[in-house]
Amino acid sequence: MGMTKEGGNTALVSLVKKFSLVLLLVLLSIGCSRTSAPPNETPDAVVTKFYEFTSTGGTRAISEAYRLTNAKDVRLTEDRFRDIVKRYPEGMKIKVLKSDIQKDIAKVTVEMSMPSAFGEYKTESYIYLKLDKQANNWKIDFTGELQDDKIQPEEKKG
Repeated sequence: MGMTKEGGNTALVSLVKKFSLVLLLVLLSIGCSRTSAPPNETPDAVVTKFYEFTSTGGTRAISEAYRLTNAKDVRLTEDRFRDIVKRYPEGMKIKVLKSDIQKDIAKVTVEMSMPSAFGEYKTESYIYLKLDKQANNWKIDFTGELQDDKIQPEEKKG
């Protein structure tokens, strides 16, 4: 069962081609299975920054707050946005209580406190955010597109 020189080369070339194909498939599967890095800021941090910017009230701060929302995506102009946030109660502060994240939607529970004639008024509220996959950052659902039924707390196991 002797192999000729040509037959040996053909078998070797065929083996190298198969090995190259397998290697290529492995590399492609590794590249495709990688998930993108998590966003630099958590939903909690985005909500906190948003309210810091809106409470400052300056033109630049409002522009920064606008960039943290989905307002541009739903064609809410920055001028209209500015008119809306100017109506926020003066002296309003927020405290993040918790957040629930389900895939690309986050629900951040905040406690809002505002001064009133009868002392400090506190209330709990929810801020929804959606992950902008292209920019890889969280955007506040400023227009209220997300609903409470779209995010449920994760079931506890055990």
